[in-house]
Amino acid sequence: MVRELEQKIIIMSTNSTNVPPPPGAGGLIPILSYGGVAVTVIIAMTWFAQMQLKSITDLLKVVNKNRK
Repeated sequence: MVRELEQKIIIMSTNSTNVPPPPGAGGLIPILSYGGVAVTVIIAMTWFAQMQLKSITDLLKVVNKNRK
């Protein structure tokens, strides 16, 4: 007696059906939720460094004026 093995194939989705909507134009929070934290940190560090350089430049101008 030969028995035939019956196989059942079940197909499952590997992608989540609860995908968040894409970020809207100009929305900061959705960008951060999509992994833009590193980009935001880099932008903040660039802005901070730019402000520091501007402050140092202004300070050097004042010091050079007082020397003359």
